[in-house]
Amino acid sequence: MKYKYLKEWVSENEEQHLFFDEILKFEDQYKIKFLNWKNYLQISLSSREAFLFFTDNDILPFTQRAELDNFNTHLNKSKLEKLEINNDRIISLLFTKIDIYNKKSQYKVILELIPRYGNIIIQKFDSKIIDCIKKISFAENKHRQILPGIKYQPPETNYQILKDEVKYPISITKKGKFLENAEVDRQFDNMNDLFNEFYYNWIFVERNEKIRRSKIKKIKKKIKKKKRKIEKLKLEYKDSLQIEKWEHYAELLKANFKKIKNGMEEIKLKNYYKENFPTITIPLNKDKNAQQNIEYFFKKFRKSKSGKRKIAQQIIISRNEVEDLEKEIFEIKEIEYFLEVKKTKKPKKNKSSKFKKISINSDWEICIGRTSKENDQLTTRLAKPYDWWFHTRIFHGTHVLLRNLNKNKLPPKLKTLCCRLAAYYSKAKNSSNVPVDFTQIRYVRKPRKSAPGFVTYENQQTLYVDPLSMRSAVRILEKYKESLTKIKN
Repeated sequence: MKYKYLKEWVSENEEQHLFFDEILKFEDQYKIKFLNWKNYLQISLSSREAFLFFTDNDILPFTQRAELDNFNTHLNKSKLEKLEINNDRIISLLFTKIDIYNKKSQYKVILELIPRYGNIIIQKFDSKIIDCIKKISFAENKHRQILPGIKYQPPETNYQILKDEVKYPISITKKGKFLENAEVDRQFDNMNDLFNEFYYNWIFVERNEKIRRSKIKKIKKKIKKKKRKIEKLKLEYKDSLQIEKWEHYAELLKANFKKIKNGMEEIKLKNYYKENFPTITIPLNKDKNAQQNIEYFFKKFRKSKSGKRKIAQQIIISRNEVEDLEKEIFEIKEIEYFLEVKKTKKPKKNKSSKFKKISINSDWEICIGRTSKENDQLTTRLAKPYDWWFHTRIFHGTHVLLRNLNKNKLPPKLKTLCCRLAAYYSKAKNSSNVPVDFTQIRYVRKPRKSAPGFVTYENQQTLYVDPLSMRSAVRILEKYKESLTKIKN
């Protein structure tokens, strides 16, 4: 974070009379709670930007950590008197405390707000370091040490301090930069609100998307591996269907053992298993002798006999695993925040729930297929003639079904919302003005033996919309539920 913004924040918040409660942690974020105050001080040591702000946001699951015990012990019930900033991006929180002997102690919490090198250090005022978040020895930094028991030494830096004034109002651009003298709708006239917005609507969002992409990438890698396995199993299954062929080869070679010479690549024999005993050509391995070639075909026969059913079962299992992984990707896309949670027993999956659903009221229900197989089930089995079907025109995507439970007219708001959902769950998720076709299910057909998820349709209309996630759609529908229940033919 630029020095001038940190200095401005300190100048707006330097006088404080708050009593320390505890310090907690979540990833690279720290929370200093105060007694009898709903707000807390959040210290962000994010690798992108390091800064701090007061907030009452309760999204992050801050927890107690053993590494913070010294901070909590020494600062317990101390009073935050003042905030100071030096000539670099280092802010000091000055605490005072009256001990059991009625003596006044002073503590300084030093926040080194330097991206990738951020640190929190506690020391008795102008004395030795008590503890720190990151312990640094000369092995890591030949210029200075940050260790308990030694005197704190500020870093030597060539950081250029810009002492120009902050010009309000400030906004945040689409690229996450601060724009001063802004003339847009979303403006800020103090640094605390700006920092709060910047973390929760930019850094935190970016973090979530990074985790989301990483998780989806790992799952796609698993899917690719499973599909390769399925193709291999298909070849093995095709091979296993030739069980009779391998048996005949083995028996014919056995009956003509003396005719097989070393180095032969094939042999022509009379096929006693066919009428009129036609000539059959049996391939041989020239590097194997007669007995080895016979045993090779007997082995293929035995393997085909016992493996046919097992291979078929493995293909089904692998396909189901691919479908489960595709559902997992769908679920990951729906997760709003990726946060640490306590490990609990996983609830049993409800096998009857095959689709993502949004129940609106007794007249309408939205269903979304998560995989090609679910799209087929949704469109060809669940759907009724008067239900409405939505799909992006050009791009690959999921099927969105609006169940018309009482054969009502299609409300314009629901029509637009379903089109936006279809756009979101397609390859055009990150685009705008996406063309989405919609028609009643009676005009949708699935050609015989066509690929899963493939359909044809007619009598469609097209709407150009911006994508909308399911969680956003749920929020919108909450506002319209009452009006939607009144819509009748």
